[in-house]
Amino acid sequence: QIRCWRFAAMECCGDGFLDFCGGRRPKVVCRDKEDAVEFPAQELPHWQYDKMLEMKTQVGPVEDHDLLRFLVARKWNVAAAVEQFQEMQKWRQQNRVERFRRNAPGPIGPEAAQDAAQDPRLSRQNVEVFPQLRLVEQIPNEGTHIFLGQTLAFGFDKQGHPIQLTNGGLAGHRFLDWFRIVGDREGVLQHLIRSQELQAARMEESSRRLGRPITKQVVITNAGGMPMRPCPQSVAAFKDFLFVSSRYYPESLKVLFVVNAPMVFVALYRLIETWLDPVTAAKIQVLGTNFKSKLLEHIDADQLPRYYGGTVDFDMLGETWSREDCERYFNSCQRVLRPAGDVSPWSPRDTDNSAEKNFPMPPMPRYVVVVIVFFAFFLSHCM
Repeated sequence: QIRCWRFAAMECCGDGFLDFCGGRRPKVVCRDKEDAVEFPAQELPHWQYDKMLEMKTQVGPVEDHDLLRFLVARKWNVAAAVEQFQEMQKWRQQNRVERFRRNAPGPIGPEAAQDAAQDPRLSRQNVEVFPQLRLVEQIPNEGTHIFLGQTLAFGFDKQGHPIQLTNGGLAGHRFLDWFRIVGDREGVLQHLIRSQELQAARMEESSRRLGRPITKQVVITNAGGMPMRPCPQSVAAFKDFLFVSSRYYPESLKVLFVVNAPMVFVALYRLIETWLDPVTAAKIQVLGTNFKSKLLEHIDADQLPRYYGGTVDFDMLGETWSREDCERYFNSCQRVLRPAGDVSPWSPRDTDNSAEKNFPMPPMPRYVVVVIVFFAFFLSHCM
């Protein structure tokens, strides 16, 4: 079998296979070009492979899938991809981003992830509940951050992409309380970068487990009860993170599911969708209240809490759990991995002072402003 998009002159038939010359040649498997980011480099079309090699000669020894993320984001313009990649390297050094994973307590790796998933003290029905305990630098009072930020790294989709769950509606109402704890706009941004690094670590473990590149995440955002007028602080934090995620974490989103979206937004998005680039539109699915069957098309039930159509009994995101409940449960899991309770202190301001704190934003089309108004806070968790 040969990947059909290797050959520009060929067209795929409806079922994804192309048979030609009376069956005397091998069938050709249809593959979406956007999958180039997560496909073995040796199976790329020749022109894409050549561009990847050209970029590698300019930036040095870098993993193929990391180069491909920037090449796809820049529409295979090598010069633009190199410029963005080098800008990303400079930004990570200025902000000491590597510390989030370098100071991770561990254990790290697919075996460690499996052990955690099978340990009932660290999981719910064989799904690890707090992978951040192993994979990123620790912060004090993380249970409180979960309670206020309403975000969990939980489960994987059918292809092995890590999932992030966000109760955007409730988080929007609690944002100011969270903002007071982290201190300022920069503190919010640092926490969101830490979340991106956590998902990157989970992608790496999944890649090693499956033996193929996993470089994207699935985000499920519950928009039920979302505040119609997001506070200025959340909009400012969103603008910062939108810039950071698009410039320094390109092509890291597999699909965003917005569930329990208000009917007015569902209708509005159906109009907006026709204006979006098809690749971008394919990554965003805005769903109303009948969302469970759609999620289960992409995610096995044993990887989702019951609220989202799964079989896992875990309702930490929502009104049921108090702040004390979240702290107590997180701390109990932490003691399993670190009985001494050693948590390295970390401040969201622990960055190089030379790094810019206010990122320039390009002019936005009017429809993007509309989306920000509706989703200013919770999209900031999941770009």
